[in-house]
Amino acid sequence: LGVEVTSNNISNVNTPGYSRQIVRYETSTALPSAYGPLGYGVEVLGIERAFDPFVAARLVENTALLADYQSRQANLEQVASLFNETQDGGLSQLLSGFWDSWNDLADNPSGSGERQALLSQAQTLADAFNFRADQLVQARTALSQQIGPTIEEINIHAARIAELNRDIQAVESPEHQANDLRDERQKEINELAELVGVRYYTTGDGTVNVTLANGIPLVQSMDAWELGYEITADDKVQINWEGPNGLTEDVTSAVSGGRLSALIEVRDTQIVKFQEDLDNLAQELIATVNSQHSQGVGLDMFSEVTGTYSVANPASNLNTLPFGDRIIVGESFNIHVESGGTSTLYNIPINDVDGTTTLDGLINYINANVTGVTASLDPAAGPEYTLKLTADDPDDSFGFSEDTSNVLMALGVNTFFTGENAYGLAVNDTVADNYNLIATGQIETTPPNEGDHAPGDNRNALALAGLADQTVAGLGDLSFEDAFRQLVSDIALEAEDAGNKRDFYQGMVDQYSQLRDSVSGVSLDEELTNLIKYQRAYQAAAKMISAADEMLQALLTIKT
Repeated sequence: LGVEVTSNNISNVNTPGYSRQIVRYETSTALPSAYGPLGYGVEVLGIERAFDPFVAARLVENTALLADYQSRQANLEQVASLFNETQDGGLSQLLSGFWDSWNDLADNPSGSGERQALLSQAQTLADAFNFRADQLVQARTALSQQIGPTIEEINIHAARIAELNRDIQAVESPEHQANDLRDERQKEINELAELVGVRYYTTGDGTVNVTLANGIPLVQSMDAWELGYEITADDKVQINWEGPNGLTEDVTSAVSGGRLSALIEVRDTQIVKFQEDLDNLAQELIATVNSQHSQGVGLDMFSEVTGTYSVANPASNLNTLPFGDRIIVGESFNIHVESGGTSTLYNIPINDVDGTTTLDGLINYINANVTGVTASLDPAAGPEYTLKLTADDPDDSFGFSEDTSNVLMALGVNTFFTGENAYGLAVNDTVADNYNLIATGQIETTPPNEGDHAPGDNRNALALAGLADQTVAGLGDLSFEDAFRQLVSDIALEAEDAGNKRDFYQGMVDQYSQLRDSVSGVSLDEELTNLIKYQRAYQAAAKMISAADEMLQALLTIKT
């Protein structure tokens, strides 16, 4: 038997999860004799597996954490590659080029080449924001597609552990263990831990119960419970435990460790944070540039202009606009109407007294107080309504100045950008279709030059170029480029942190694996030593039998 067990150990020296087996011997019951109890050989107590449950449990625990941070690092590095600023076309470089284009236009406000270059640079910048926003969405989608197969693997391993519990209970007796089945079960637990963090304990009947971190069972004796998932209304992953009798429980908070935990954390927390930061950067860029652009005038004035931001109900407050929270009630803006060579300034207050804090109220006020311009809803039938301003005479035109209320920016009138996040950021079609409407100058508001706007005026272009170095409250008092660098740094640090923790837990897994191998691993030198020991014992037994036979033969010869 010893030779057979040793042979089995040698055969499985490279088998993953195999635990070295040991034959346990005991002296046979002594027989009475005239000289006292006389030994009667040896008995085999059984075949045991060399196994340390403490080391195995720590190995499972650290395996789950290693798999978690391995998956996090791999996915975060893919996200970080989207913000690689060491290559041409990085957002930081494009932002710098955008501000430089405003400086170039300020040097030559009437230059068509400079205006076209600005539009091209702005469109490239917008495309870069759009691309990165789209890639973050795609990254979340890719993670979502991995969750289903991962949960399916978890359910398969849980079912297999329950099946092995059943087999072990059927085979084992109080005196003898099913060593190979127990090894296979432990291997299944280790593989399960790579998918989701679990805890487990062995019961008195030899079966193993496996639970999630909160104690919800995945395996209970010979029963296995499955996990499922769904995407909630707020686009979050929810992991459901599907228990007996149709019972379902949300166990998302109990998922910790393993690949599943990493997929959920990266998808629903880390990438979402990056999306929010990128959207916030885009929103501040849109609002800040549009707020300044709406103060100015281009080479041409408007005969008609339509806002780019809409409300669902024109009777509701303008604060329902995407940037409506930035409207300052109690402030105003100017409309300058040019007709027959004469410019007339009309101040439009934004307040509750005049009813101009709603789109309907603003339209009514303009139509009642401004001569030469008609305000209306566009489209008239909805369902989303924007502000449309039209000169009454085709030969007349109008422009804007000194909007201290931010209402023009919020309505998207005389603005440079459209959109309200990184994915929707674009150049306003109004200026893209007619670059002469890019507002490089400003209309004079004080006599005797009221209404003047020289083609060479570059005050608004200089103000827009100056935004490059301006700190923005909505970006934590950082400039646009500094805020983007902070975003890139945050992504890189998250990936680096995951990598550092992966290295730490890799070391822990290696340490516990070595401890496990020192207890359970097969040593060929030790097994060969055992073979020699058994061989010598066999030879000695054979010699003893031979000597006894010779003695008996001698006795028989003497008798005859």
